[in-house]
Amino acid sequence: MMCRSFVADNSRTAQALWLALANALSLCMTLVISAILSRYMTAVEYGTYRQVVYIYSTLLMIFSFGLPGAYSYFLARVPVEEGQAVIRKLGVLFWGLSSVFSVTLFTGASRIAELLGNPLLTDNLKYFAITPLLLMQVLGVERVLTVYGRARVVLVYVLLSRAFSVLCSVIPVIVFNTGVPGAVIGLVLASFGSFLVGMRLLSLPFKNVTRGRTDLTIADILRFSMPVFSSSLYGFVIGSASQFFVSRYFGVEEFAMFANGYKELPVAGIMIGAVSGILLPEFSRMTKDGSGSGQYLVLWKNVVLKSASVIYPFTVYCCIFAPEIMGVLYGTAYREVAGLFRIVTIVNLVRIVPYGPIMFALGKGKIFANAHLVTAVLLLWLDFLCVTFFPSLSAIAIIATATTVFCLVVLMVSTARLLNTGLSGLMPWKSMSKILFVSVFSCFLGSCAVNLTGVTRDFPVLLSGFLISVVVYLPLSYIAGINYVRLLKPLVSSPRTNP
Repeated sequence: MMCRSFVADNSRTAQALWLALANALSLCMTLVISAILSRYMTAVEYGTYRQVVYIYSTLLMIFSFGLPGAYSYFLARVPVEEGQAVIRKLGVLFWGLSSVFSVTLFTGASRIAELLGNPLLTDNLKYFAITPLLLMQVLGVERVLTVYGRARVVLVYVLLSRAFSVLCSVIPVIVFNTGVPGAVIGLVLASFGSFLVGMRLLSLPFKNVTRGRTDLTIADILRFSMPVFSSSLYGFVIGSASQFFVSRYFGVEEFAMFANGYKELPVAGIMIGAVSGILLPEFSRMTKDGSGSGQYLVLWKNVVLKSASVIYPFTVYCCIFAPEIMGVLYGTAYREVAGLFRIVTIVNLVRIVPYGPIMFALGKGKIFANAHLVTAVLLLWLDFLCVTFFPSLSAIAIIATATTVFCLVVLMVSTARLLNTGLSGLMPWKSMSKILFVSVFSCFLGSCAVNLTGVTRDFPVLLSGFLISVVVYLPLSYIAGINYVRLLKPLVSSPRTNP
């Protein structure tokens, strides 16, 4: 019996909802850590802490070797009895990669600190070095649970792991004034807790299931992961280049400002992450079943429209109320980075759906990787010219945003070709335009109304602006033909059940 339990037991709507809630919870916990530490640390200390996290997250793109996606891709194709055998093979690969990652962090700490121009990084990276050994073993937990219809358990796992992170990293700083070392060592302890819980959850879907051997080989896994790894490698450059140039040429305090300000809209990440977690196994299953391009296109357009209906209103709202958002999250001192936040929100007008799942499922991962390669080279060249001739945080942000949009447009064109359609047929442009227009009008009206009330404090401005915008947006969107009750039910619909 093929692994279809999550289709039978839970609708894609429920699966996407649980994943979205898990992503939202993870984001909120991360923001809590940043909000607290940015207030209890000096700019140099907080910048150092953020650099440690930045180094880990960017290097993880390389050392994970594109393997996390293999859980969704292969588990959706094999009988459930073979699932544990697949997970064991992936686990062996992760042990080797995580060991090399940890050794690299420990032995290369001083070199990395020198490269980023911050000597405080040396000891803190050594404290943090064991973390990859713990976290990389459980990178596939969320994907495994999703494939087997246990997305609600993902929420529990994220709650526990992020709660560990908040408590262990924040308490030492607030109570014992341990500074950066205390926060970093706290993250290591939290990682150990996540490791224990995650390893237990990896076996949860296979309770009372007879174990079987699998014909899947390491070569099969690597064949899938190589284009994913290539795109991750180029994604590493894209994701880290701007922050590297800021850290190297502007200093640790400016890095703290840039790290807090130049951050994509959280709601978009939540939505895209949830949809991606559902689409990769679904597209993989459709490919194995021999589905035609028309079926892919129906599912694709459904996802695009429904994602835009959530992302666009929040994107416009965050762009208009950016100073207040920065003030509430990080304190008054960080209101000045609102301009960076506004620049990066432009990306979310284009990044409303993940392109990776459909390209990897169709065996066109090389196209995905090449688009990121061109973008990475372009970004490095432009960033170098920027710091050489016109150094500016805003210029760095504009370059990063422009190159990201360029990459997304290339992927959009490539996806249209893969599905044998043009750009006009790939996206529901008319409906998307309606959503965007109504969003801009509603949020602008909300901003004007708040200004007339004379309210100036950040949180009251945010809350009242949000409420007014929603009150205006909902009836206008309905008049414009955007029915949210129908649109978001289901969140991700199948072409076989909703043609």
